[in-house]
Amino acid sequence: MIEISPYLHVQDIALRVLRDIVPFIKSGNRECSVADVCTQLLKEYGAKDCWYHDVPALVLVGERTTVSVSGTDYQPSDVAIGTNDLVTIDLSPMVNGFWGDCARSYIVESGSARPPEKSSSLYYGIRAERELHALMKEIATPETSMHELYSLINQSIETMGYKNLDFHGNLGHSIEKRLEDRRYIEANNLTMLGDCNLFTFEPHICRTNDTWGFKMENIYYFENDKATPLGSPQLLEAIS
Repeated sequence: MIEISPYLHVQDIALRVLRDIVPFIKSGNRECSVADVCTQLLKEYGAKDCWYHDVPALVLVGERTTVSVSGTDYQPSDVAIGTNDLVTIDLSPMVNGFWGDCARSYIVESGSARPPEKSSSLYYGIRAERELHALMKEIATPETSMHELYSLINQSIETMGYKNLDFHGNLGHSIEKRLEDRRYIEANNLTMLGDCNLFTFEPHICRTNDTWGFKMENIYYFENDKATPLGSPQLLEAIS
């Protein structure tokens, strides 16, 4: 098993940014401005580099939340956050060659980001993401293949009335040192999860015929054969 601590350090930086960006997610602020502030916070907290195609913060606002785009093609837009809206943020910091990777969705109501309470009109998407992560933790073992996890989760996504928006159709990847070494949670990949020291789980989903796309991403590792999210508990709780 690899040493977790350097990965925990950089992942906690990402989690702190996702927590501390909340006051800036308000109506009138633009997608590109949110991305800039995220990048600034990452640097302030000690992550001056990123591993994903020079895109430390991939931010999407409104109907653009359904867009699945590679970092090689992503450009933050001038789209402004509306009074009632949705914002997704996906961070890819790197410290000393160690990757962090974390994403969350933020519901904007009456002009500002609010906790995803059940009364929110967009709470359904947050609930679906939480259910998928809970299901993954329930069924994933070190002997589960990436293909098997992909098949089971994709089936659940469809059963819930959603679709997988990822442009390659995958649901996550191994954490590596080089981008080209990533192994994906996708069809026909027989790599066992236990062969990956760390892996992400990141369903990008929307309801069929809907215009809102939801993200929730954590890095996971196996502790006593249980998939465990990487991060300090208080930070994971703060952005749950």
